[in-house]
Amino acid sequence: MLPWIIIIGIIGLVLVFAEILMPGFGIFGILGGVTVVVTAVLAYFSYGIQGFLLALVLLVVAFVAMILFAKKTGMYNKVVLKDKLETKDFDESVLTGLMGMEGVTQTTLRPFGVAEFNGRNVDVCSSGDFIDRGKKVRVTQISGKTVTVVECE
Repeated sequence: MLPWIIIIGIIGLVLVFAEILMPGFGIFGILGGVTVVVTAVLAYFSYGIQGFLLALVLLVVAFVAMILFAKKTGMYNKVVLKDKLETKDFDESVLTGLMGMEGVTQTTLRPFGVAEFNGRNVDVCSSGDFIDRGKKVRVTQISGKTVTVVECE
């Protein structure tokens, strides 16, 4: 019975390890987890509590060894995202001085679009109405990144 317990335990660990390296629907992880539990239960029924505890310790040690092996060989680095987002968030200082300014819409505001103010294009939002392209607008509110405009009459 011992060879079967060892084989089932190895298969379970390989399936769990495959789920870690190739995340998918979870089928490998579920099958691997069930197989590892079956290994521990078989060890308990065959060899008692000492067999169960020994199987548990060996499974944990083997799993940690597999993780360390993956890190050492570089397999782990291929599936772990290490990129960092280095770009800065929107600089709100570009919106200073726009309050009350008049410009021309470059796109139709439905209600969001683009308007030009002093040769500079800015993403704007109308106060709820659609404003056609080429219409004159005035900035009425700046809240965070949102520039609200109304059509000039």
